[in-house]
Amino acid sequence: MTRLARSTLIALVLVLAPFAQRQAHATTIYKCTDAKGTVTLQNDTPCKPGEKQEVRTIGALPTAPAPAERAVEVKAPSGPPPNAHFELVRGPVTESLPVSQIPLADRKPPPPLFECKVWDLTTYLSEADTPQERCVPLATVGLNGGGGAGEACEIRRDTCTALTGEALCTAWQRRVDEANFRMTYAAPADKDARKAEYERQRAALVDSTCR
Repeated sequence: MTRLARSTLIALVLVLAPFAQRQAHATTIYKCTDAKGTVTLQNDTPCKPGEKQEVRTIGALPTAPAPAERAVEVKAPSGPPPNAHFELVRGPVTESLPVSQIPLADRKPPPPLFECKVWDLTTYLSEADTPQERCVPLATVGLNGGGGAGEACEIRRDTCTALTGEALCTAWQRRVDEANFRMTYAAPADKDARKAEYERQRAALVDSTCR
């Protein structure tokens, strides 16, 4: 194991150690990226306003004794722990949406929005009511009983539920915030497309009965 790998492993243990003492409570790790691209990891503390925010939720963990204290100072790596999977979510709101020029009496509900769940229990918002198909990897067994006999997968479809009422308005606010993040941190080649998508979604929310 290289020195960098050992440092990364120790840092990950230190980050997750407090979680081992909790039982029946989920813990959230926030991955924050500022305007300069600096990445930090925070336990149960949302990112600062203006930062890109991604989260990873760790479910209930069994009770375990706290690790023995060691007089070793470890510098955490600048990036996320290895094999960590984060989901981009709505971060702290820093801007005020413009006031609609359409009278309230003439406004309509926002376009339909669906909350879809993937086979691994992650969720996302979609304007399409057609669930995506995903190829879920399956374990394969060789003739000698070992693994590595090839690759196989099972086709599964996401399950999507239409949102209504206050849930629909909240989801649209989250969708607009996420579009703003994607526009802010987009590569130069994607900047115009991200901006157009953000402005489209923002107009759909501003001119709706949600505002």
